[in-house]
Amino acid sequence: MNKLLQKLKDYMLFTPTSDENKFYLKSQSSQAEYDVRDEKTDGTEKDVVFTDIEENLAYVKKRFSYPLNNDIVIREIKMKEGRRAFLVFIDGMVSSEIVDLAIIKTLFELPYFSEGEIYKYETEIIDRFIAHSQATFTESMDTVFEEINFGSCAVFVDGFSKSFLLDVRDWGHRSIDKPENEQSIYGPQEAFAEMLRNNTALVRKIIKSEKLIAEGVKIGNVSQTRGVMLYISDIANPNLVNEVRRRINGINMDYVISIEEVSMMMEEETFSATTHFLETERPDRVARALTEGRVALILNGSPNVLIMPTNIFELTHAVSDDYLRVPYANMIRIIRLIALLFSILLPALYLAITLFHQEIIPTYLLYSISASRESVPFPSLIELLLMDLSFEMIREAGLRMPGPIGSTLGIVGGIILGQAAVSAKIVSPIMIIIIAITGIGSFATADYSLSWSFRILRLIFIALASIMGFYGIAIGIFIYALMLASQKSFGVPFLSPTLRMRSKSMANAVFVNPIWRKEKRPDFLKTQKINEEPDISRKWKIKKKY
Repeated sequence: MNKLLQKLKDYMLFTPTSDENKFYLKSQSSQAEYDVRDEKTDGTEKDVVFTDIEENLAYVKKRFSYPLNNDIVIREIKMKEGRRAFLVFIDGMVSSEIVDLAIIKTLFELPYFSEGEIYKYETEIIDRFIAHSQATFTESMDTVFEEINFGSCAVFVDGFSKSFLLDVRDWGHRSIDKPENEQSIYGPQEAFAEMLRNNTALVRKIIKSEKLIAEGVKIGNVSQTRGVMLYISDIANPNLVNEVRRRINGINMDYVISIEEVSMMMEEETFSATTHFLETERPDRVARALTEGRVALILNGSPNVLIMPTNIFELTHAVSDDYLRVPYANMIRIIRLIALLFSILLPALYLAITLFHQEIIPTYLLYSISASRESVPFPSLIELLLMDLSFEMIREAGLRMPGPIGSTLGIVGGIILGQAAVSAKIVSPIMIIIIAITGIGSFATADYSLSWSFRILRLIFIALASIMGFYGIAIGIFIYALMLASQKSFGVPFLSPTLRMRSKSMANAVFVNPIWRKEKRPDFLKTQKINEEPDISRKWKIKKKY
């Protein structure tokens, strides 16, 4: 009970701070409270490579359930003078041509190994004979199986207590295509795919700097899903990098399939209607975020990338804003904000006006609304919920159907259903208009996850408007604003930069600034380098004195 009262107090009461610098990324230890990578085996299985090749072969077959696992390939070979070796890889995940030419062929050409020759040293196999650019060795069997499962080839040689790992990955993957969810007429037309290294290469192609760090991470005790944490070392706040690393290392689950699961494991407010991550499929957006001092997470197998931290304003920004001239971009942002308000509040406002505040409606419009609803058998609330539910069903059905059929279903289904409902006098024509404008406003939302939160908020505001009219809507806005003010995204207040109205970052939060006026990086990120460009970035504007 005390915790509930304290939670309500935190939401309802504002505690001013005496120092604005308290709103900064707090220092966090990079050591996770629980790091799954520190777990040790129980010792029942040997984790080191054996010297005897028969023991290694038996152990590998046991771990991979060979030959029951028919995509596991174990190729035994005899080198010169009869020394035995074998290769292990997964069929379909490696390049057979590289395995044949760069590994098997070179192993056949190795000279005889004897104690009196230089080739008795184990590293000589990869130092002088295996013709492959990425070759390493390890003494850990767990590392061997982890690399094989990720598409590498392991080589075991009789008499050596090491396994040689070669990166020969070549599995099928989707090629780089245009963005589907974040389309823009201007700017690059490339989108992330599911291949980890292809995605990091897309970012490095834009940011050509050795300061761009791609720190490897592994998530999932069993799946060992690989990813990279991207940041620019001399710009990003070290506390932010440590906090992101701490949360990633603290994820304890067996299988991780997608980056959306990682975001749900890292978020602070699970039941918040608004996400605390910016998810994108565009490399140019990730590159721009990194240059501002943010951190990005790319996961193998996921075509989307997480950007941390974010705030409520950035979720309403579109990619095209950065490529349009200032007047055009500001006009689009105003239209988008109006659409945002319509998608949340328009049904609730209509309900509040028709039920409680009819006096603010012009007389002739009131007569028109009353006449259109004269034969409708349902109250306004039931009528509104019925049409809103129908619209959501059409939208969901359109997503589940194939592309051409889905778009046709959305348009034709909406027209036919609306016309039939009006003809049958189930709903009024004005209600069809309200739902249509609301739906168009939700489609104009820049971030897809944000449109989900607006759909939830719309139902809450409808309920409040049906009970208390404008007062209920005002109370709902007040409570929602308090909830947003109490939330943080990786140490950054979610309403930044409104906490400091004099902040230069506030100018770009709602409207677009000219690119030559973006001298400072967002101050709420507390970056190592504040200036993004000099005070005078257009030197051709300087008037010379003759």
